[in-house]
Amino acid sequence: MKPSLISVFRVLALSGLVMTAACQPSLAACNVSTPPDGWAAGSARWDGACAADKADGLGVLKEQQGAAVKRMFLGRVAKGELALGVVDIPDQGFMAGRFEQGKLVPSEDRQVFIQAFEEGAKAATAVADRFEKAGNAASAKFYRAKAKALREQMD
Repeated sequence: MKPSLISVFRVLALSGLVMTAACQPSLAACNVSTPPDGWAAGSARWDGACAADKADGLGVLKEQQGAAVKRMFLGRVAKGELALGVVDIPDQGFMAGRFEQGKLVPSEDRQVFIQAFEEGAKAATAVADRFEKAGNAASAKFYRAKAKALREQMD
């Protein structure tokens, strides 16, 4: 029995789809393992440096409610865990310092606060640079203003 021309085309089309899917780069989500204490599960989006599928380096973690950003962490994450930075809570202020398991570690050391605001400002600048390179001037401007506001907290 000879295969029909249509069945040959079907096999070729299916083979092409399989090959296309196999050749696509895998798009692993870059995430933070433990978001800040009290954030809604599944609402966080990382914009920053990554290693494998974990956030790692400077960046911004945003808690989103729909399209609106409810609050954000600006700072350094190490292997998917918050390390040092600032949580910016609109109309309430900042929580700055070292983090462990998503919780702010209590400290009376002024140097820790200064370092946290410095890391937050560096993170905002790094994100602004990425947006600028991508051609998103409005977001770049927003994060440059955020970096300036964090630096002013140290004065």
